[in-house]
Amino acid sequence: MTQATWEECLELLQHLPALSAEARAEAIETLIRNPEPALRETALRTGAAVISDERLEAMLREDADDVLRNAGLEMLKLRGVRSVGLATRLLQDDDPDVVLQAVLVLGHVRDLRALEPLRGALYHEDVNVVQAAIEAVGRLGDHRSLPDLLPFLEGDPWLQMATIEALGELRSPAAIGALQKHLGDLMCGELAADSIARTGGAEAFEVLARHWLQFRQELETERAVGWIAHVLEGRAPGIEDADGALRERVREALVDTLEGSDDETTRRVVARALLALGPGRGDREALEQLLESDSEALVLPACLASRFDLLGTLLTRGPVGLAWALRLAARDPSSVPIEALARAFETTEWSEELARIAEPALELVRHPDLFSALAISYRRAGEDRRHFLAGLLRSQMAAGADGASEAEGLSVEENWVLRARLRASAETLYEQLLQVEDETARAALVEQVLDYEELMRRIPWLEWVEQNSEAYLMPAARVAALYGLRELLPHLRSSLSQEPTAPVVRVVGELRDPESLPALVELLEAGEPGFAPLVLEALGQIGGPEARLVLRRWLTNQRAEPRIAYRALSLCAVEEDDAIFRSAVGHADWYVRLACVEVLGRFGRPENLAALSQLAADAVGVVSQRAISCLAALDPSAGRSHRSSRRVSPDGAGSNGD
Repeated sequence: MTQATWEECLELLQHLPALSAEARAEAIETLIRNPEPALRETALRTGAAVISDERLEAMLREDADDVLRNAGLEMLKLRGVRSVGLATRLLQDDDPDVVLQAVLVLGHVRDLRALEPLRGALYHEDVNVVQAAIEAVGRLGDHRSLPDLLPFLEGDPWLQMATIEALGELRSPAAIGALQKHLGDLMCGELAADSIARTGGAEAFEVLARHWLQFRQELETERAVGWIAHVLEGRAPGIEDADGALRERVREALVDTLEGSDDETTRRVVARALLALGPGRGDREALEQLLESDSEALVLPACLASRFDLLGTLLTRGPVGLAWALRLAARDPSSVPIEALARAFETTEWSEELARIAEPALELVRHPDLFSALAISYRRAGEDRRHFLAGLLRSQMAAGADGASEAEGLSVEENWVLRARLRASAETLYEQLLQVEDETARAALVEQVLDYEELMRRIPWLEWVEQNSEAYLMPAARVAALYGLRELLPHLRSSLSQEPTAPVVRVVGELRDPESLPALVELLEAGEPGFAPLVLEALGQIGGPEARLVLRRWLTNQRAEPRIAYRALSLCAVEEDDAIFRSAVGHADWYVRLACVEVLGRFGRPENLAALSQLAADAVGVVSQRAISCLAALDPSAGRSHRSSRRVSPDGAGSNGD
C-alpha cells in the first residue's frame, strides 16, 4: 500500500467526522501507517472511538500486515473497559495469535471481570499465550488466583520468571514460601527476592535477612540490603515482632558493612536499613550518611517515618534536618523537644519551602518559646523572607505571646508591618499609618500588607488617589482587584489613557469594566511592547459586542499572540463566533484547540458536533478529555462512543458551557 503524504493525511483527518463508517475505517487504516507519532496517535484514538468490533477483530487477524494488527491491538487497549467483551470472546479463538492479542488487551485493561476468563487461558496449549496470561493475572492483583499460578514455578523457565513477577504483583504472604525456594537460582533469584520484598511483612523480612546473612559474600550488597530496607520501611503489621535475635544479627552485619564500604550508593542503602530497624547501634553513623546523601531533600525518608527518638538530633542538622524533624513532629506532636526546636528556629536560614513544611507541625505544636524564636528569625531575615515567617508567627499567637507588641531590633516601620501581618487591630494600624508623613513611604508600607482585607477596606483609597495618584495608584489598583473596589475605576480609566501600566490593564479586565474598552482598544492598536497579551485577556474578560469584534479582527488578521486571542474570545464568545473556532480545530497550538472545545461545546449544532468528534481524538489528553465531556453533554450517544476510548478524570470533565 502506498503511504499517504503528510498533507494528504492532514486532509483525511480534517474530513474524518463527515465520512461514512466504512470510509472512516479506511481513512484510519491509511493514517496509522504515517510514521509521524502525533498523527498516528490521533488516528489510533479516533479509531478506538469509531471503528466497529468486527473491523477491529479483522485487524487482529491480519497475519501478513504487522502494522494493521498492532494498530488493532492498540485501539482495543485505548477503548479501556469497553474492549473486555470482545477480548473475552476472542480467548476462545482457534488462532493462538488472536488469543494472545486478547490476553494482552485484558492484561492492559485490568478489569476484574477478566479474571475468570484469564484463569482459563493459563491452560492454553500455546506457551506465549500462557506467559501473557500469567502476567495479566498478576496485574489484576487478586489473591484467589494464587493456586493457579504456583504450579508454574516448577515448569518452563520463561513461565517460571513470568510467575515470579506475577506473584510480586499479587503481594500475597502465602506465596513467600514458594518464592523462597528460588532465591538461590542464578536466573530468577533476584526476581524472586524482589517479589518477596514487594510482598512485605515479618516473614518477608526474615526470609530476605537470612538469605543475605548466609550469602553476603556472593550477593550484591546494594540490591540485597535494598530489599531488606524496603520491607522494613513498609512497616507492615507484625514487622516489629519479627525474630529479635535475627534483627540484631542483621544490625551487626549492617554496621560492619557501613564501616567497611566506600561506595556512596551502598552506604545510603545500608543506612536506610539500619534506621528502619529501629533504635540501636549504628544510628548516628547511619543518620549522618543519610543527611550527607540527601543533603537537599526536604522529604522525610521512609526509614525515619517512626524514628521520633531522633527528633532532637535532627534539629541540630541544619535546614534538611529541621525539615525532617518538622514532618515527624506533625505525625506525633507529643514527641517534640520544644527547647531544641526553638534553638533550631532561631538559627535556621528560612526558605519559603521550609516554612510550608513547618505550618502543619506548628498548627499542632504551640509554645511561647517558639514564638520568641521565630520573632528572632524574623528580625534577622530580609524582607523577601519575612512575609512567610509572619505566617508562622501567626500560628503561634495563641500560645500566649502578644503578636501586636513591638519586637526589639526593628524600626518603627518594620514593626508596623509585623503588627499588620500578625493581624493587629485594623483601626489602630490605620491611625498609625496616618502618622507617616511621606506618602511614598506610606504607600510602600501598605504594599507589604495588601492581604489584610480589613485594613485595606478601612483606607480611603479614592481620597488618597485623588490627592497623590503617583504614590497610591498602583497599590489602589491591586486592592481594587483583590476586593472589588469599583469606585476606583474612574481613576484607573484615566491612568489607562494617560500612563498605562500592566497592573491597571489587569484590574479593569478583572473588574469587567466596559467603559475601559475605548482606552484598551487604543492601547492595543498603538502596539505598545508587552501590552498586547494583557489587553487581549482584558477584552475577553469584559466581553460584549465591541470586545468580540476587536478580538475577531485580531484573529482574522493573524496578528501575534494567537493562543491568548483565541482564549480571550472563548471567554465571551456567542453562537455566531463558533465558525472561527471550527476553522481552528486543526491549529498547531494545543491551547488554541482547547479554546475551540470550550466554545464548540456550548453550542450543539451538527457542525460543532463533527468538529468536537475530531477533537475527541486529539493527541493532547486535556483536549480530548474536554471534547469527550462536551460530546456527552450535547449528544449522550456520541459521548459514550468517544468516552469509551479513555477514562476521563473528574477534573477533565465539563466545560464553560456545562
